[in-house]
Amino acid sequence: MNTAVENVNQAKESFNRVLDNKKYAGIIKDDDHLSLLLDLVNDGKYNKILDIGTGTGYLAFPLAEQFPTASVCGIDIADVIVEKNNASVKEKGILNLSFQAFDGIKYPFSDESVDLIVTRYAFHHFPDVVNAIQQMNKILVKGGKVLVSDPMRNENYDNRIIDSFMRVKKDGHIQFYSSSELDELFADNGFAKENQVITDLKFPFAKHVEYIELYDRTTDKEKSLYDITNDNGVIWVRHMNVGNTIFVKQ
Repeated sequence: MNTAVENVNQAKESFNRVLDNKKYAGIIKDDDHLSLLLDLVNDGKYNKILDIGTGTGYLAFPLAEQFPTASVCGIDIADVIVEKNNASVKEKGILNLSFQAFDGIKYPFSDESVDLIVTRYAFHHFPDVVNAIQQMNKILVKGGKVLVSDPMRNENYDNRIIDSFMRVKKDGHIQFYSSSELDELFADNGFAKENQVITDLKFPFAKHVEYIELYDRTTDKEKSLYDITNDNGVIWVRHMNVGNTIFVKQ
């Protein structure tokens, strides 16, 4: 089994387990952030919107409401939550929204069939970002947009300590990208950067000996990059920039 498939399977197992967990949902829920993302794409006219790594549909449901004439599709590797989302769509009688499970690697859409792609807090799980961006380019219409909303690695230090913390969770985390790394990835694959708004995120790591041991090995400089603290055994990342970035297919 290749590494990409192994990472996807690890992520699938983890997210099928946690996505419906109220504690996890509370961590990623942020209505101010949601409003910002909806505002960033509000000026477009879309026939087809794709939400990659949709999870519980936190972004997909309001997108369907905001753009009633567009067809919105949320895709995710977590097939259990996809089934629940579709049941909710049916129960609520939403006509322009659907959810689909996929393999985490190949996007099941035809060429130039999508006007807008969004992805929130999922990009760091993509097992092959170059391939993912190339596929985005392929399925987008010319002038189509991608909104990537994801935590960003600090530009000022090359030691990827934050990735080390994330990998303890064994949820298929690959890596966070700095703003300049993200810009280069998209520029090299046929996109131009249109806009970026920076927001802030803080989150805890559950009490676990591996987190504490990693925290104890982390230098003061590394801790200061993300304001990493130990609060009675719960390791907190109290400051991480989130890039909310729009790229346009050229």
